[in-house]
Amino acid sequence: MARIPTKLKYLPLSGVYSLTLVLLYIAYLAAGGHGDAATGPAANIDDYAPVVYVTAAAMAMYYVFLFRQSTVSFAEFEKALRDYKEKKIDVRPSIGRIKYDLGNPNILAVTRTVGNYNEQLVPFLIGMYLYASFVSVKGAAQYGWAWLLFRSYYEWGYRRVPALFLSTIPAYGCVLALIGGTVREVSSRGAE
Repeated sequence: MARIPTKLKYLPLSGVYSLTLVLLYIAYLAAGGHGDAATGPAANIDDYAPVVYVTAAAMAMYYVFLFRQSTVSFAEFEKALRDYKEKKIDVRPSIGRIKYDLGNPNILAVTRTVGNYNEQLVPFLIGMYLYASFVSVKGAAQYGWAWLLFRSYYEWGYRRVPALFLSTIPAYGCVLALIGGTVREVSSRGAE
């Protein structure tokens, strides 16, 4: 019977913990290194440093979610192997079948966390850089850290469907503020 080697089984979990520490370290660097972020639009490449920190943290969070997805898949695979061995299920499990079984609520929650993050990351990053370029670097970084906070508990909210809106609606608000604020600023410049 195929088993996941113990060391391999814990590899994704170590990725979750390691990249969470990376994310926290990036936040620490951001808090200490650039407290004097430009209150207006970026005037030069160095002014973008606060949003670069947010971008790096967003990439770390992306990989935390990916490793979390693998961790849950391995745990569900181990559970299915036990059930098969105890004759509770007839079909021998495979990691591929388990990983893409959207009927399993644990797999579905982590898969939707990754999927939703993918769906929202591009508008967020574009909005944050536009806002930093035309409105305010400091404001863009503040919206960025808030967006990351709201995205961080999406899986928890997904498992408690009404609570999901505590993650999604404020995150959408951040993106709307970034893009809407940029459009408002650009249109006001055109009127002058």
